[in-house]
Amino acid sequence: MIFLLKKMVRSIKQFKLQFISVFLLAMLSVVVYSGLEGVWSGMKNEFDSYVDDTNLADEWIFATYFTDDDITKIKDLEGVKDISKRMRITAASTDKNGNDAYLSLDTIGNANITSMYIMEGNDNDNHKNSVWIDYDYAKKNDISVGDKIALNYGGKFAEPEVVGIIMSSERAHYTGTTDYYSPDHQRFGYGFFSEDILSQFDIKINCNLLEIKSDKSSVVKEKINELMGERFIAYYDKESLFDVAFVSNQVKNLRRISILFSSLFILLSVLSMHTTIKRLIDAQSSDIATLKSLGFSNKSLIIHYSMYGLFVSIIGTAVGFICSFPFSKVVQKTQQTLISMPEWPIKHTVGSPIIIFMLIFLSTLTSILAAKKTMVGLPAELTQKKVKHNKKLLLEKIPAIWNKLSFGMKWTLRDASAHKTRIFLGIVSVCGSFMLLMVGFGTPDSITSLTDRTYNDEFIYSNKLTLNTANTPEDMVAVGEEYNGQFVQTLQSRVYFNDSDKPYFKPVTIFSDGEYINLKTVDGNKLDDNGAFITEGMAEKIKVEKGDTIELYPSFSAQSYKFKVAGIIPSSMPQSLYIKDTCWMSNGAMFRPSHLFTGEIDDDKVKNDSRITQIITSNQQKNNLKDFRSAMIGVFTLMRFVAFVLVVIVLYNLSTLSFLERTKEYNTFRVLGFHYKEIRSLASFENVIILIIGSVFGLPLGFKFLDLYCDTFSNDTLKIYSNISNICIILVCFIVVFCTIVTTLLLSLRIRKIDMVQALKDR
Repeated sequence: MIFLLKKMVRSIKQFKLQFISVFLLAMLSVVVYSGLEGVWSGMKNEFDSYVDDTNLADEWIFATYFTDDDITKIKDLEGVKDISKRMRITAASTDKNGNDAYLSLDTIGNANITSMYIMEGNDNDNHKNSVWIDYDYAKKNDISVGDKIALNYGGKFAEPEVVGIIMSSERAHYTGTTDYYSPDHQRFGYGFFSEDILSQFDIKINCNLLEIKSDKSSVVKEKINELMGERFIAYYDKESLFDVAFVSNQVKNLRRISILFSSLFILLSVLSMHTTIKRLIDAQSSDIATLKSLGFSNKSLIIHYSMYGLFVSIIGTAVGFICSFPFSKVVQKTQQTLISMPEWPIKHTVGSPIIIFMLIFLSTLTSILAAKKTMVGLPAELTQKKVKHNKKLLLEKIPAIWNKLSFGMKWTLRDASAHKTRIFLGIVSVCGSFMLLMVGFGTPDSITSLTDRTYNDEFIYSNKLTLNTANTPEDMVAVGEEYNGQFVQTLQSRVYFNDSDKPYFKPVTIFSDGEYINLKTVDGNKLDDNGAFITEGMAEKIKVEKGDTIELYPSFSAQSYKFKVAGIIPSSMPQSLYIKDTCWMSNGAMFRPSHLFTGEIDDDKVKNDSRITQIITSNQQKNNLKDFRSAMIGVFTLMRFVAFVLVVIVLYNLSTLSFLERTKEYNTFRVLGFHYKEIRSLASFENVIILIIGSVFGLPLGFKFLDLYCDTFSNDTLKIYSNISNICIILVCFIVVFCTIVTTLLLSLRIRKIDMVQALKDR
């Protein structure tokens, strides 16, 4: 057995390039899967622990205010276990550069529900004139425990002391505004404040938010509108509160990517192992015959050749698992810009051992099958040169086409039909490269296209002004005329579709006439007052079509309103129901604008206008989406790199195998007078065929895969439509063609080393 082990080492050295390619594919399979699993599993475990440690609420209810009677009625609802009463305000401040900043602050309430996670300082709720500020905002603005922070709420001022730096599990993905998709920690923060500050801000109520611990059978979702009437503002659970749901969405996205990548690499590594072992055994047929003559049994030889797959796959997966840890750290950094958690551990599930075992098992099994198929026969038969006789190609039965093909093309097609696995492996690798490259280049293009379409075509305002809720109707008229803007009301509503008894809580946007909203339906029609319009992403998830009916139970209303779905809007963000103000009011509902869209305005004038509480510019929104794109660029770069490595490794491996299998033919061609250039042309035909077939299937599969990938990043707030520029499509094709040319050139270097005399020896 020691002799066979030594022989295995020598054979691996002899066929080192083929075994290196199998090693790299096995390694990359584990690096990608375990690396991404370490991130998403670590995120999931840490966030679950974070949620448990802070006892995150299950449901959130916002209202203009709650009475003791309201709270009693809600407590009595089925499934409700405990309630925390809180007052949430958004106070204005300034960042370290003196620019406008905003802090969403809660009173502490029931500390047993959604408690703060202390990073620095303490959580003593007996403090007076105190605030606890979130870690990311404090870090970005150089705020420390003991500092004073200036707050402005409704023209009233306070300067509490920062007694703690904290995190909150309900603000894991805190953007500060629904207009942003990526966090801006320098301008938007959150925290808690002591209740005595309410009097400094002259706030008469002490509760506008209830956080509820409940079980899954809670009926709060169905009953809250009727209980609160016109005072109801919004309802959320863990699946609809975006700051919380974003984490689980990211976990799912990374998990899908890890499975996709590893599946492709496992398939290619197994196919590569099969072709490599088969070629090795074919090349060593004389050695095998000698070993059998010396008394080695078929069983011992099969075990010997199975060790090749076992050895290479064990080394490859072991190195891959070690390399997965630094890979996880790189991916984690991209996620830390989007999600805030106390710790970022790398955790693995049973998935990594299963993937490793599967790779080792399949590599070993394919080695056994390849060896078993070739071991049949007596030693004398194995010493004979076997020539594989194939059936005629289908194309040969069509003389009109076959006779027009060149000798080289005929020879390549016949040879390819005898080595279908090798050709299939090449086509799969080219298709996989197209798919990964299309996602790697197409997803950033899709986000860029989303930004341009949203803020250059659909919403063409320069500024989005948040109006003071204390404004009188006269104030609204005056501010609209003064800034020449378009009024918009955004609210949340319980929605029933087609008389179903299943409630959804969805955003509703009511808008007045104006030039700043330029949305159109999939039919190309502008939004009118003939009914409600629904964005395509929302419609697809709920399965709503044009002509369906919807019943709304909106915020600030004790009544319900029915509308017909007048059209579907192919808009990326925000995902919402859109209704014209005239249609809204004709059904008896009140139009209470919450925002004003404007063109260019005097910034200093707006900042000093008490009728306006917040300003978001379209440029800020564009830059925020660019930040989201930048946060994900690491994953996109990974896809491009993996695709490049994939096609180079596999095509070079196949070219080498093809060269080894055809060495006798190349020698014979050289003896017959073929020039090296002619032989190189013959050798390159196979790569060309693989490239053409792979491109024919890979390009459309790439577009389809890009669609599916963009769908995984879409959610209740955002729908990403796939888009890839013509330049990127050309670049994708160029990379694949370039890789094919490189492998072909490397092959041509080996062709120059062929020995004419060898052909005569083999006769």
